Amino acid sequence: IFAEHAALSAFENDGSRDFDIGGLAELSAEDYDTLAPVQWPLAEGDAAGRARFFAEGGFYTADRRARFVVPERPALAEAVSERFPYLLNTGRARDQWHTMTRTGSSPRLGSHRPVPYVELHPDDAARLGLATGDLARVETALGSAVLETIICDGQRPGSLFAPIHWSHETSSDGRVGALVHGLVDPFSGQPDAKATPAAITPVPLSQRGFVLARGPVALPSGTWWSRAALEGGTATLFATEAPAADVAAWTALLFPNTDVIEYADSADGIYRGAAFRNADLVGCVFVGPAAARPQFEAVRTLLRDAGGGAIIDRRLVVSGQGLDGVAAAGPTVCACFSVGLAAIQAAIAGGGATPEAIGQALKAGTNCGSCVPELRRIIARELAP
Repeated sequence: IFAEHAALSAFENDGSRDFDIGGLAELSAEDYDTLAPVQWPLAEGDAAGRARFFAEGGFYTADRRARFVVPERPALAEAVSERFPYLLNTGRARDQWHTMTRTGSSPRLGSHRPVPYVELHPDDAARLGLATGDLARVETALGSAVLETIICDGQRPGSLFAPIHWSHETSSDGRVGALVHGLVDPFSGQPDAKATPAAITPVPLSQRGFVLARGPVALPSGTWWSRAALEGGTATLFATEAPAADVAAWTALLFPNTDVIEYADSADGIYRGAAFRNADLVGCVFVGPAAARPQFEAVRTLLRDAGGGAIIDRRLVVSGQGLDGVAAAGPTVCACFSVGLAAIQAAIAGGGATPEAIGQALKAGTNCGSCVPELRRIIARELAP
C-alpha cells in the first residue's frame, strides 16, 4: 500500500506538486520495515531529499512566485443581543457520530449520555437557577430545543455547547442542528456552527421517568423524551407534567395482554410498573418527581437480565434496584468497560488520586482513553476541599 501511495505521489508530477515521495516507491518489504523518518519531497532518483522547502523559491503557483493573502480580522458573524445573550457552540460528543444512525444502536456507547444535553458555565447556571440534570430550552432565531443541562466549568461564561447527534428519530425536542444559523465562510463554504446567538431558559417539568421496552414506544403527545439503545431493547427517558397516577395508565396501554405488577406511592408521586408475558419481562414504566427521579442506571440491564425465560423475583423489578439488589452504579463514565461513577468515586475514596490508579483498580480509561479527561475532572471534584 505504501509503495503504491509513493508512486501515485510522483504520477504526472514533474515538480508541479509539493508532495512527492516517488523515491520510496521501489522500497522492498525489508527496507520498509527499517525505514527511518524521511523529509519530503523525495523525487525519483533523489537519495537525500531537501532539508528546506522553498529555499530557492519555486512556489506552486502559475508563475512559481509566492502569493500574500491578507486575512480579514476574525469577528463574529452575528453578535449576541439582549434577546440572545449567549453563543451556541455545536459539535460532537465523546461516544457518538453524526446523527447516531450507527453509533446510536450501540448500548455501550449510549450508556454514557442517553439524552440530548447542553453544557453551560456554573456562573450562568446560577443566574438562571439551573442545576445539572434540569431541563432547559435553548432558543435561537431559527428554532429551539429542550435539553438536559450539564453544569461544566470547562465552558466559558456566556457560551453554551450542545452536541449535534439527536434527531427526531431519537428525541422529541433534541435536534440541535436546526438551531444553527445558515452562515458559511465565503471561500471554503465551512458552516459557522460554533457561534450562533442563543438564549436559554429553564423548563421545569415536574415528573421524570423512563420506559424500558423490547422495541421503540410512542409516548403521549406533549411528553419530552429521548430514546437510547439497551441490551435487549430500548430505553425512552421522559419528562412530563402528567401526575404519576396518569403515567401509571401507560403500562397497560404500552404493553397490552401482559401480566402487570405495580408499586405506587401516591403521597410521594412515585410509580413503578412492570409487564410480563409468561416468564419474560416485556417492559416497565418508572416515574417520580423530577427532584427524586427513578435511578435509570440501576435498572438499565433489566431487559437483558429478565429475558429468555429466566426465573426472577418479579418484586425486584419494581424495587428500583437491579435484579441483584445492588443500588445504582451511577452514570457510565468508561464505556469500554462499563464503569460507573459510583465505582470511580469509591476508588478515589480508597486512595486512587490519578487516572492511572483508577485504571489499575477498575480498568477505566485503559482502552481507548477517551474517558481520561472526565476521570481527571471527577478526581478534582472529589478531592476538592
